[in-house]
Amino acid sequence: MHILNYYFTPFAVILILFAIFFSEPERKVTYVSFAILGAAFIANFWLGRNVYRFMRWSRHIRAVTVWINLAVSCALFYLLSPYWAPMWLLFLTAPSASAMYMKKWQVFLTALASAASMILLYYVRSRAYGEGGMGAQLWGMALSQAVFIIFFSMFTAAMAEMIIKVRDSNR
Repeated sequence: MHILNYYFTPFAVILILFAIFFSEPERKVTYVSFAILGAAFIANFWLGRNVYRFMRWSRHIRAVTVWINLAVSCALFYLLSPYWAPMWLLFLTAPSASAMYMKKWQVFLTALASAASMILLYYVRSRAYGEGGMGAQLWGMALSQAVFIIFFSMFTAAMAEMIIKVRDSNR
């Protein structure tokens, strides 16, 4: 559970810092982004710390953590994607985390939800800026990123499964 806070939270902080440093978004966007990231860190830390306290609910707590992280990715992407294009990488967080303790079909559904959320937010953002929707180039970029999210998540799930098999075969 702590793997999110060890790897993905610092990654998200770096993305946000780069977006702020190199793009200089509005001050309100900066503060809201850090507030969302801080709340996500606290939620992930608390849930990770207490997951074994509620053993009966641990599977559900882990699933909630995945969906919280997807919601956080959506919010941060919506806020910062106009300023920093690599913000789409946040959509790898939830499905990659799910790959560590969910079945492959669940990882696939999580990755699909993550990719669909990203495409939807690209569309909403393109409409919000009065561009009249997404052009062919933006659709192509968004779809290639979505495919990468799905393939990377399935790769992570396969690696996690392989590690468990190797570990179990050495016993």
